Amino acid sequence: MNIAMITQREAALAAFRDGLEQRSARVECFADAWGFLQAARAKNWNLVIVDDLTLPFADLIEKLLEINASLNTAVLTELDEAAFHEASEGLGILSGLPSRPGLADVAPLLDKLQAVGGLDPVIETAQSHLDALRNKHHPRCVVCWDRHPFGLKVEFRVTGEHTVEGTFGCGKFYEGYENVLHGGIVSTLLDGAMASCILAKGVEAYTVDLRVRYRTAVETGIPATIRGEWVSGSGPVHLLHATLEQAGKVRASARAKFFEGTPNQPSQPMPGSGSIKALLSQARKRLA
Repeated sequence: MNIAMITQREAALAAFRDGLEQRSARVECFADAWGFLQAARAKNWNLVIVDDLTLPFADLIEKLLEINASLNTAVLTELDEAAFHEASEGLGILSGLPSRPGLADVAPLLDKLQAVGGLDPVIETAQSHLDALRNKHHPRCVVCWDRHPFGLKVEFRVTGEHTVEGTFGCGKFYEGYENVLHGGIVSTLLDGAMASCILAKGVEAYTVDLRVRYRTAVETGIPATIRGEWVSGSGPVHLLHATLEQAGKVRASARAKFFEGTPNQPSQPMPGSGSIKALLSQARKRLA
């Protein structure tokens, strides 16, 4: 789940944030209303938490609802129950929370969110699979590890039963031709999206066939959205698809076959071996 928190008291709320992240939440913190409202136009959060000790919540939530009337909100406040009810009337706020919430406040808040349909159990389960298998099998991945010194630092999030999505800033450090993202980076991003799809299915697998179509140049300096989709599976072979979009236009796409297993295990068939060629031949007929 994706949660936004507007606060200037991150240190005081660290335990509460840790509790949310232990429940597979991705928490983004904003210190000011302007930055938050700009992000709200492009983000799809499950929940927004407003710290009333940082910004008066009523005006901010009114502006937020003008952008997205369906967003669920919660408020950290020192107001007593009667005063909070009066101040929040008509805003549809999901929950009031103490000004210094702790671990004990996490479960009741998420239970309320789930009760109003703010959480999709299919997506939440898939996200749990993705997080767990990514940490287990790809802990230092050049695509998604957020502390990799030269990595792409893309965080893929589950968006549907078979889909994931991530964003890449397309910095100039990764260009090939001047002002154009290197084609190898584009291919890596697409492959990373499809790998995340497989992990979200609860399956460990690796790429054995990757075909990339470069439709038009991916420009540096313009953020890109990378989407992956699991298409079908037959035995140990899975067919996936991915796209890279920039400025509302698909700039590159890919199709790939993934084979279940771990590539560095001695007993694991590798792409050039006869055993996997036979499996791919059989799967190709079924997936065609």
